[in-house]
Amino acid sequence: MAIVGTNFQATGMMSSSGAGSGSSARGIVGGREMLSLPVIDNQGEYIGSLADIMFDLRTGRIAYGIVAPDRVPRWTDRVIAIPWNAMHLGGDDEHLCVNALRDWIERAPSMQADALPSILDHDHAVLIHSFFGTKPYWEAGSRQHS
Repeated sequence: MAIVGTNFQATGMMSSSGAGSGSSARGIVGGREMLSLPVIDNQGEYIGSLADIMFDLRTGRIAYGIVAPDRVPRWTDRVIAIPWNAMHLGGDDEHLCVNALRDWIERAPSMQADALPSILDHDHAVLIHSFFGTKPYWEAGSRQHS
């Protein structure tokens, strides 16, 4: 995955750098490049892959990463919506990390992929954020990752 980082120089001008530059600024990447990234738990155990990203067009924020877990029967389309503020990009920029253990994540409220619109239901969204211990992104004072 190519992530273009940006650094501010002392002059206030921006310069670009390639992935692996050690820059603390993450940069900008197309959503399509994020899809299929491996998702791991906070112990480094593989959970599944990023199947989709859900945006809230009213707030302009990323709401959820939709993860397709690897331990589901082949006949099901089960996915887990994980609040974006419960995930972060791994240090190598090649995977996403969830701030929870795999067993906990596997017990998260899940749904069939074709039922994703139900995530827009306020009560379901509150349940998801509560499960992951995150402040809902739409509440004042909540933060997206840097």
